[in-house]
Amino acid sequence: MPNRLYLLVSALLIILSPARAQFSYFLYDSIPVQKDNKPLSMPWAGGLNAAQYSTLDVNLDNKEDIVVFDRMANKVITFLNIDGQYQYAPQYENSFPDGITNWLLMRDYNCDGKKDIFTGDILGMKVYTNVTQPDSLGPQWEQYLFYSGDGNTPSKVLLTKGFTNLINLQLQFDDLPAIVDADGDGDLDIFTVQFVGNGTIEFHENITTKCDTLKFQRVTRTWGGITECTCGNFAFNNQPCPTRTEHAGGKSLLAIDATGDGQIDIMLSEATCTTMSLLANDATLFDAVVSSSSLFPGTRPVSLVIYPAAYYEDVDFDGVKDLLTTPNVYLDNYFNSDFEHSNWFYKNTGTNAAPVFSLKQTDFLQEHMIDVGENAVPAFFDVDNDGDQDMLVSHFTSDRVSSRIRLFENTGTRSHPAFELADDDYLGFSLSTYYNLRIKIIDLNNDGKQDLVFTATSVQDATTHLYYMANKASTSLDFSGQDVQQLNFNLASPENLHLVDISGDGLLDILAGRSDGSLEYWKNNGPVANPSFSSVNKSYLGIGPSVTRQNLTAATGDLDANGTLDLILGDQTGQIRIISSFREVNSSDNEQSDIIYNPLLGTSDQSEAYEVRNLGGRIWPTVVNLFNANKPAIIVGNTLGGLAVLKHSDAISFAAPTIEVYPNPIAKNDDINIEIDGTGTVQFFAVTGRAVSDPITITASRTEPTKLKVPNLAAGVYILRFTLRDQTFAKRVVIY
Repeated sequence: MPNRLYLLVSALLIILSPARAQFSYFLYDSIPVQKDNKPLSMPWAGGLNAAQYSTLDVNLDNKEDIVVFDRMANKVITFLNIDGQYQYAPQYENSFPDGITNWLLMRDYNCDGKKDIFTGDILGMKVYTNVTQPDSLGPQWEQYLFYSGDGNTPSKVLLTKGFTNLINLQLQFDDLPAIVDADGDGDLDIFTVQFVGNGTIEFHENITTKCDTLKFQRVTRTWGGITECTCGNFAFNNQPCPTRTEHAGGKSLLAIDATGDGQIDIMLSEATCTTMSLLANDATLFDAVVSSSSLFPGTRPVSLVIYPAAYYEDVDFDGVKDLLTTPNVYLDNYFNSDFEHSNWFYKNTGTNAAPVFSLKQTDFLQEHMIDVGENAVPAFFDVDNDGDQDMLVSHFTSDRVSSRIRLFENTGTRSHPAFELADDDYLGFSLSTYYNLRIKIIDLNNDGKQDLVFTATSVQDATTHLYYMANKASTSLDFSGQDVQQLNFNLASPENLHLVDISGDGLLDILAGRSDGSLEYWKNNGPVANPSFSSVNKSYLGIGPSVTRQNLTAATGDLDANGTLDLILGDQTGQIRIISSFREVNSSDNEQSDIIYNPLLGTSDQSEAYEVRNLGGRIWPTVVNLFNANKPAIIVGNTLGGLAVLKHSDAISFAAPTIEVYPNPIAKNDDINIEIDGTGTVQFFAVTGRAVSDPITITASRTEPTKLKVPNLAAGVYILRFTLRDQTFAKRVVIY
């Protein structure tokens, strides 16, 4: 009987575990993380830098959620409103159009109660209509076409009537327009700064007679009689600037009634500013008069890294719109950057008609994430020799000043990790003469000890090299008294290196992701302690220069447990690509990128349920057996300063949970006691594999076992299937 039962249980588990693709992952967000003794509610959401905020009912539950477009990652990020708290919901991100670029504002142009998309285009701006239906699994869109009425091909970019004819409403790529019902007639109007001209404000009125189309007419190119001369300096009453100004840098606009007088005012900033100016309208919309400027908001003015932009949305669920300000940049080329605190939240303590803004925090949403600012590069090792993997995150800014390593200690176990920030400047790199820091933990000198290997740029000569610090310990990290040693390999500051034995001689060779998008193979010629490298292939696996693939990064690991190394590649698109058994192939033709499971697209055994995903712009992947499983995880750091965990769909932990079921046998309709060390579900199955009860949620046992009423079943042998920690376990139970 026991052997027969074992075969039945094994068959049942095989039936219940669908076949997966070779490289199939899901975004795993259940690893707890603490910072400053406070648990983070969304630690693996990936960070924020230049976030642009809109609200939208993403999951059709009649509650407004948050949609963020981060310019620095060119990425849509979705957060659901769950009982008044935000929950990261990456499954909806690919529901948004690929054509979103430069900026994103959600506005309902056709009065159907569903917000539509306004976004940038090289020729101006474009619009996507929200065509989501009640039974849709995610938002759906259809690009709006603009007709000139003269038989010409419809335009994909927004048109406005200029002096005589319809023309593109053109913007500079770095501009952010204001889109609002300015005249109160129910449709949307647009404010922009004049394209390729002086710093005057254009007003485009929507002149449609029905709230279902977009038909614009330029009313004025000099709204309010104001000209922006330089950052925070303006000319009024249609007077010229003291010195000639050009629309060279980007301009961001917000149009709201900031003064509570019933008239639209403008908040303006430009690419060289750290502040935002209020341009209060002293007259009417169509005869606007602006006679002064002031820092905004008056009680605590915006003071960001560079180029603030403002968004007016209700983000604290009190029915009143708040103010959010973030840097409107796509690259960090600025000094003293603080992208850990780049999302300023001003609560509106007044009303929508008469707002009063009070600064509440400078890290809105960021406070709930691992967000080290920008350019997070993860590495793993058992730093404290307690048997589990700790996490090191190096990060750097582009200000040629700041780099550091943060140590997150694993306070969990080998199979069930949990992290806590233990040191925010591990090894004191913030005080070193190195910046542009990117670390790896690997045995470089072949002495059986894991060393700290890194690329960095030297303050002394502004050149980037490969360095390492030799580890003195065999089972932990000890760099006390060790000098930084420079190896003879140079690279440009944005380039990335990975060390792996490609030739099979036991020495670590180099895969170099070059600035032009190519992947180079350099052979290690020894000696071990101070090796020299020679170029073998400038386009390894056929990966040569590319204008669409930049900032190439690489990692290796046996991802599918077949005994050979696989190659993981990342670039500025944020997408992961995997080349199976890369040392045994000659090209990247069979690379796989649709590797991340999306439950909105189907079940996990359907290939179409796996998709390509932007994990945060420039990315740095690393491979680590974080769950003590047969297949390792991929941890991805990104340009937004955050991290994502990709757990293999077929990863089976070597450490089974504790599950106790008693009494056994048990009388039907009696209570069965269950003790488990996790939270999951339990379900009764007949030995034939047929479910004979619904799944029941059970929680980890504390002091008393969970009591479960046995279903009214015929006497016999049944299987209790437990699902917890993303795995399935079975227990036999006899009912009499």
